[in-house]
Amino acid sequence: MTTLNLHTKEKHIDKEKALSRLQYLCARSEKCTGDLRQKMIQWKMETTDIAWVINSLTSDKFVDDARYAAMFVRDKSRISKWGRVKIATALRAKGVAVDIINDALTQIDPSTDKAQLIELIARKAKQTKSKSVYDLKNKLIRFGVSRGFDMGVVIDVVNGAVKGE
Repeated sequence: MTTLNLHTKEKHIDKEKALSRLQYLCARSEKCTGDLRQKMIQWKMETTDIAWVINSLTSDKFVDDARYAAMFVRDKSRISKWGRVKIATALRAKGVAVDIINDALTQIDPSTDKAQLIELIARKAKQTKSKSVYDLKNKLIRFGVSRGFDMGVVIDVVNGAVKGE
């Protein structure tokens, strides 16, 4: 009698089928090569097949890391209100090249970035309960840095916000 173990079901996909699936996926939403590489590793594909699929997708313009990075920077900066540091870290984690990240980060206007931080800190200061001014400043600085803004800029903005209260 044979037993079937459902937990060890292998997910192995050949390169043509993977190419077809990833073309469909890339047509629906913007992806980077790192995301696609991870998906193919989950599918237990060979390294040479992964390289072939990524080359094919890149040459057919289904995937472009520069285009992905520009969209990611725009969305995370404007919608999620992330700072440069957090955006760059997230893109590095996805395997995007450093020069592409630096090019994409140039589209963030420094004055808009600082205005966004001022707004975030002011809103957070109203919601934050603290025992002292020192405690409030520490909480606001941690908040600003966790959102991915530069430490020096965060300290300046927090000092201005706390003096203004």
